[in-house]
Amino acid sequence: MVFLDRLERLPWGLVGLWTLALSGGVGLAWEEVYRSRMAGAVAAGLFLAFAAGDAAMLIGLPRRGYSFGPPKPPFLAFSLFRLFLSLSPLPLHPSPWAASLALIGHLAFTGNLLNALYREPFRLTLTELVIASPKLQGMPPLRILHLTDLHLERLTRREQEVLRWAEQLDPDLIVFTGDLLNLSYVRDPIAQAQCSRFLEALQAPLGVYLVTGTPLVDPPEVVRRILFGFTHITWLDDQIARFGQLAHAGPQICLIGLTCTHDPEEDGRRLRELMRQVPPQAVTVLLYHSPDLFPEASALGIDLYLCGHTHGGQIRLPGIGALVTASIYGKRYEMGLYRRGGTTMYVSRGLGMEGLGMPRMRLMCPPELVLIHLQGDEA
Repeated sequence: MVFLDRLERLPWGLVGLWTLALSGGVGLAWEEVYRSRMAGAVAAGLFLAFAAGDAAMLIGLPRRGYSFGPPKPPFLAFSLFRLFLSLSPLPLHPSPWAASLALIGHLAFTGNLLNALYREPFRLTLTELVIASPKLQGMPPLRILHLTDLHLERLTRREQEVLRWAEQLDPDLIVFTGDLLNLSYVRDPIAQAQCSRFLEALQAPLGVYLVTGTPLVDPPEVVRRILFGFTHITWLDDQIARFGQLAHAGPQICLIGLTCTHDPEEDGRRLRELMRQVPPQAVTVLLYHSPDLFPEASALGIDLYLCGHTHGGQIRLPGIGALVTASIYGKRYEMGLYRRGGTTMYVSRGLGMEGLGMPRMRLMCPPELVLIHLQGDEA
């Protein structure tokens, strides 16, 4: 990610020369195989036309208020894939389908880019889960809205839609499991102010509870600045919030907020210390940014574990799923519902997208809100 981000420093003139060089290589390859200058010129022209379309798509994202990442790193990556699409059909010569396959490949790639850059990041989805615990038998359900991985750059229609859904769903409790800002915008005062506006609009009768995510994304001084003056949001920094009373209103529900350092050994130690403060019959809900403590949480008997961090891979392929998850367990806990012993974990795909030089895109992995009905039985 850091290397890709540095590519943004390249001048557009140099990027243009790179593109011309690739198109020239495509043209020479097609001319050599087909023994035709016309074939080479057409192949080179098509490469340039599709590359120009990619540049227009990427440059248009911030201008249209969709996303705000650097255009050059993804453009350079896309141009390499365009090179592959242009050259891969050549071994099929003299089949007349070679040129058609190259064109179809370019058109399909363009369609997927349009979807991944402009449509899917805003196709907000809702996942509803019923999580039953015998400890809550006879008690009314607790409706928890789980949000994670906002990665805000600027307020867009995605964030406005999240707020509309949060109001319409009317949960009892809202929890957020880390990564407020995009890594590229952590120190940006406009992004910080707009993140404050977003959080200010979140309201729930039992409150809004937050844990921080990746330390580079959620540095404490920035989080304090974003939350300054808020009384309706509680930042759980290795702390427990308790709801209900064991003796009078049924079992106690303990919301355990664990700060993530991405050191499973250290974070596991602090989780064990927090669990010593929890009554034996309490219903426990762990808020932690990553799924990497699932074995530890299961061993401790935690009832429900809510997390994000993986983005569901953000870019998924049919039959493969997530390409990258940023979890120490790889694809094992990439997204969705997992059970181990008496512990249920849900790994949300989150709302935003990775920063620095990564393309701001989602493919087969739309953003997600999760509404959990925590209750005594499934009837």
